[in-house]
Amino acid sequence: MNSSPSTFVDKLPPQNGKGEGGRHESSGFFNFSGRYDKLNGCIIMRTIDVDILGRTANLKISVEQGKIRAYVGDPSGKEFRYIEATPGNPAQTRSDLIVQGGIYTFRLEAVDGEARGVSYHVWRS
Repeated sequence: MNSSPSTFVDKLPPQNGKGEGGRHESSGFFNFSGRYDKLNGCIIMRTIDVDILGRTANLKISVEQGKIRAYVGDPSGKEFRYIEATPGNPAQTRSDLIVQGGIYTFRLEAVDGEARGVSYHVWRS
């Protein structure tokens, strides 16, 4: 898998966002995908409860209008990092998800205003 460049950050953006027109589906044990018609700010995306298989997963994001970021944990356990997608330039990574409240999560953020046609896919391989 060709990973997109990622940027390291010390802390995550606050959960202060809202997604509209959301559609989400899962197939198999850990294979989730979805789409938001509109996204403003930052939201937490939940996957499954913490399990013995670990938190490493693949994540792909894309957007039709605007700019989005997906925040994940860094395998070092000391920082977080994000990938960024713009129209026609999806982003993909393989990294550790964030453990929050006993659930594997990642954060999805619209950057510089509203994003439209936001899609994500998170899976184990």
